[in-house]
Amino acid sequence: MPGLLAEIGVLFAQDAGGGSSLLIYMLPIPFLFFFLIWLPQQQQEKKRKGLLDALKKNDRVVTIGGLYGTVISIDPAGDKLVLRIDDDKGVKVTMSRSSVARVVEGAAQKGADAS
Repeated sequence: MPGLLAEIGVLFAQDAGGGSSLLIYMLPIPFLFFFLIWLPQQQQEKKRKGLLDALKKNDRVVTIGGLYGTVISIDPAGDKLVLRIDDDKGVKVTMSRSSVARVVEGAAQKGADAS
């Protein structure tokens, strides 16, 4: 029995030096987090901000709720815009600028298609 306890002590003493190899594998994790998660999210946020800043009158847009509409007016000081969602009845909706998901057809695209 004393020989068995001596062997266990030797095994634990040999295993104690392996902690630095774990550090080598853990060190790149913050860099992977930065390049795979944080950086693409920042690029996507920058692209979305550019889309919202480029909105102008007569742009056809889709909201995050799925409504299609035409931008009637934009409040430059605030975060509001007015959409016309029904051309026949003239239904208008005031909503937040950040609720626009994408531009379907812009006024600049209409002019380029006509020429």
